[in-house]
Amino acid sequence: MNSDDQTEARLLRENADLKIRLEEAEDTLAAIRRGDVDALIVGDDIYTLDSAHTAATRLRKDVLAQMQDAVIAFDHLGHIIFMNPAAERRYGQSASETLGRTRNELFEEQWPSADAEQVSQAALQRDGVHRAQSVHRCRNGERIDVETTVTRLDVAEGQAFGELLVVRDISARIRAERTLQIAVKELARRERQFATIVENSPDIYSRVDPQHRHVYVSPAVEPYAGRSVEHLLGKTLAEWGAGPAVHEQWERALRTAFDGGQKSRMRTRFTDARGLRHVFDARLIPELAENGSVESVLSIATDITEQEMIDTALRDSQARLRFALDFASIGEWDLDLTNDVAVHSLRHDRCFGYAEPIAKWSYEHFLAHIHPDDRGRVAQSFDSSVAAGSEWRVECRVVWPDQTLHWVQAGGSLYVSPDGTRHMMGIIADVTDRRAAEEALREADRRKDDFLATLAHELRNPLAPIRNALQILRLTSDPAKQLKWRDIIERQLQQMVHLVDDLLDVSRISKGKVELRRELVDIADVLRAAVETSRPLIDENKHRLDMRLPEPATMFVNADSTRLCQIVANLLNNSAKYTPEGGSISLTAERNGNNVIICVRDSGVGIRQDLLPRVFDMFTQVERSIERAQGGLGIGLALVKTLVLMHGGSVSAHSDGPGLGSTFIVQLPLSNISTHISASEHEQGPDRRATELMVLVVDDNMDSAHTLAELLQLWGYRTCTAYDGPGAVAAADSNRPAVAVLDIGLPGINGLDVARRIREQPWGRDMVLVALSGWGQGSDRIKTAQAGFDHHFVKPVDIRRLAKVLEESRSDP
Repeated sequence: MNSDDQTEARLLRENADLKIRLEEAEDTLAAIRRGDVDALIVGDDIYTLDSAHTAATRLRKDVLAQMQDAVIAFDHLGHIIFMNPAAERRYGQSASETLGRTRNELFEEQWPSADAEQVSQAALQRDGVHRAQSVHRCRNGERIDVETTVTRLDVAEGQAFGELLVVRDISARIRAERTLQIAVKELARRERQFATIVENSPDIYSRVDPQHRHVYVSPAVEPYAGRSVEHLLGKTLAEWGAGPAVHEQWERALRTAFDGGQKSRMRTRFTDARGLRHVFDARLIPELAENGSVESVLSIATDITEQEMIDTALRDSQARLRFALDFASIGEWDLDLTNDVAVHSLRHDRCFGYAEPIAKWSYEHFLAHIHPDDRGRVAQSFDSSVAAGSEWRVECRVVWPDQTLHWVQAGGSLYVSPDGTRHMMGIIADVTDRRAAEEALREADRRKDDFLATLAHELRNPLAPIRNALQILRLTSDPAKQLKWRDIIERQLQQMVHLVDDLLDVSRISKGKVELRRELVDIADVLRAAVETSRPLIDENKHRLDMRLPEPATMFVNADSTRLCQIVANLLNNSAKYTPEGGSISLTAERNGNNVIICVRDSGVGIRQDLLPRVFDMFTQVERSIERAQGGLGIGLALVKTLVLMHGGSVSAHSDGPGLGSTFIVQLPLSNISTHISASEHEQGPDRRATELMVLVVDDNMDSAHTLAELLQLWGYRTCTAYDGPGAVAAADSNRPAVAVLDIGLPGINGLDVARRIREQPWGRDMVLVALSGWGQGSDRIKTAQAGFDHHFVKPVDIRRLAKVLEESRSDP
């Protein structure tokens, strides 16, 4: 073995020996720490460890072992001489590894600032103890926020032996403090924002304590209260000057919040300090203390006056809209085009025949109710409107559940809802009545055209024989022939007068200007007068007339005798016209309870069943053929119905069909007078002895004036004529007539002014003035009466009535 090998062997032995001694030293140190050693021999010296010292040492050991704070001891050179288990855990190193090492080998201490370290050292030197916060950076790189209490260790002579560090990990506390600081800052920021909102909000924020005093009020209250916030704090609402009703409402809401801990709401009206009326909506929110009790109530009051006005206007508008829609029977609908679902009103559903709301409705449901003949057109128009984004309007027929047909008019407009879906909103109305009215108007227009054509025909018919008769009268001097043709002229003229009278009656009745002149009328007399009126037409057509009339003075009605005669005559004339030559007509009247039944029956052309409901309509005629022997304007039966209704009666028509004749039945209420003495008045011509009576005839139509004057002369009266207003006044003055027949439409001075001027003269006050005019309405008669006329006749004048007036004038003293 060489010397190197020997050296290596020696070193190995020494190393092994050192390890053994180190292990023994560690075991000894561990035994000392545990208190298992009473004495320690070092070389020739013996160190005794008494039991009390051992117990105290053991107690300190136990306390240090259980401490959660790290405890580290350093000698005066800064070497570690002790670490408790908490320090071992804290820094991740055992005591055996760190004993004798420096502080920096265990951790690096980082101070918040250089001054902080200096302050800490100075305090330790001065006071022997100091506490400070710093950061320990461990060997594994971990950073620990710590709070360190440093105590100076002194020997008996007062010299510093070292330092004892008690290190507490305050990382969690630091994090919590940092979190708290952030929260505090955020809270402060939010409070500033809230304060900015509250101080500048138009709403009134207030906080109320349990005594209902205001501990906070936002500045928004000042314009309403008329005082600053400082004058309102600490006071109740009553002390603010609130009225009893508002105060009572406020107190009730506060009690709900304080006593029940529940949110409450109130809406109130009041007048502010400026005299303006306001409506406020207030929300009251309980604020809880730590024990759960309500310590205050936060009130947020919003001025909703303007919104209330808008809501009121909106409600009024909606009410008017609902009224308009209801009144017009218009329904509303809103169709979601994406989902094919519609919102609809009951008025909408009624347009399709449903009395109750329909749960589900869609475009497909709509199309299913459309009449098949209209469905394609409706679908095409709807699709075109949706594609073009234009308004949709349609009018079509719908089939109701009871299979009846009705007309509807619908329309809609497109819009996009907030969720982006396309909708069409619109209205719908049942226009069945309007369509029927339009059809009735078209039918009436058609009948009007027919009437005008017929009128022209009927007016021309009498003119032809009149013209021919006049030519014959010029060519013949045979008295018999002249009498014959004069009769023809008179008959045709009467026909024309009858046509014009019917037209005038229709006009007056349609305007409600016909007044019945009721009197007690004997039915027998009226029927005989009607037969007399219709006899020429009946005889002309060679009809047989059978009559079964009541005995005179057995049945009376309270009626206008002229109009009643017109009713029966029109029915007889109608039967005469629509019965082929040589037919039969019957007229009967009989009592039925408290009514009289007048029946006119003929063997004429009859009436189709579809025409029966319209036979009394204006301008309706049973037959329109150029071969018909007798004409007519289609207004006679309409006049009959109107006049009968005015008398409180009824009229009806019956027929078994074409060629089977017709029956017209009039029912009128009888008068309750059982007997009646009637002095029959027979028409008499004027007294031929009246030659001393002077009559003034005034007309701007000279032919009319001359013919009437000549007729009066043939009756034995003296006459004079004038053709304008001034001439009439002069003629009246010079001739002093007993009667003046004046046309109203005179040149120079009209007939009304002529009458006034005559009445102004002493000689004209007792003169009988007769107005002669083409106007015969009630207003026209009032005007003539006010001007001083005694009578009013409509052209052409009824000669017999005129003769009666003249006769009465002659007999007056």
